[in-house]
Amino acid sequence: MLAILKKTFIINSLLIFLVVLISILTIHWHHQMYELHNEEKLVSKEYEHLNAINRQLLMEYSELESGVLIYQKSKQDLKMFEPIKIDEVSI
Repeated sequence: MLAILKKTFIINSLLIFLVVLISILTIHWHHQMYELHNEEKLVSKEYEHLNAINRQLLMEYSELESGVLIYQKSKQDLKMFEPIKIDEVSI
């Protein structure tokens, strides 16, 4: 009878230890997922910020290029030149 109680005690102790171990591992896994989620949010915000800056720079570059191309085309094809600046205006 004592041997059966001893085996039952050992089995129950082992089961309790395994349940506690799995619980601790689950808590650790959940904490890692929480940290990963926070890091993902930060990286996502940084990516959106960089993407917005990139779009703004591309728009500014395209505006600059279109202005330069128009200026060059007006000088070459249309033979247009900048007006001469006159310091004094006479009426």
